[in-house]
Amino acid sequence: MNYKQELLTTPGSQHVQDAELGTHVFDVVSEEIKHRIRRGEWLPGTRLPSITKLAAEMGVSTASVREALRSLQSIGLVKIEHGRGVFVTGSRASAELNAHFHRISQEEIVALAEARRILEPELAALAAERGTDEELAEIEQLAKTMEEEARQGSDFVEPDLQFHRRITQIARNPVLYQIMESLQDLFLVSRRVTSHEPGMTARAVRYHLLIAEALRDRNAAQARLLMLAHMNDALSGVLMADAKSLHDGH
Repeated sequence: MNYKQELLTTPGSQHVQDAELGTHVFDVVSEEIKHRIRRGEWLPGTRLPSITKLAAEMGVSTASVREALRSLQSIGLVKIEHGRGVFVTGSRASAELNAHFHRISQEEIVALAEARRILEPELAALAAERGTDEELAEIEQLAKTMEEEARQGSDFVEPDLQFHRRITQIARNPVLYQIMESLQDLFLVSRRVTSHEPGMTARAVRYHLLIAEALRDRNAAQARLLMLAHMNDALSGVLMADAKSLHDGH
């Protein structure tokens, strides 16, 4: 069954059928790609499969896929790099974050850090047990990318976000994945707050490398302990930033 047949026979897909009947095929393809990005199948920075492969998967022409990708690039969801491929970009998420930045309170950021301290150590342990060798190697590469970007003095928000999201995905618990996805905006704001604290960037890089090593070794207990230490450090950074904010306000 090809992509279009599958869509039209999936329960609850009447809206897709209506869309296909009333719009161009590339609109349906565009919506499917957006859906797969939103559910975390392709994270920011990820290169999408080739146009030929996407067309074959979906049972549509390569022209429809190209048009869909151009449409997604126009709204900032993907970036087409000629000779390299099509990549998911975080620019749209960043723009939305900027619009809401000042409406997120310091109390919410502290609450996020506390929630992450509860959830992420167990996600790391599950990832160590459930991830494939290839997935765990990807985590290690993300940690090395963060190290290199930090060495160059650039912000490594995107690989940092990917690092934690990939661990959540690899843990293969859909309930925890949805919870973590709902916290992404706060996570980005928190990164902005703590990144200015002295030593936070260097420590974060070190924790990521150690966590990646524990995951590679499939040492669930070590991955849990290291992630807990990382989250405790992040919470300390948030609390220090909060204290400075209160002091500056007086």
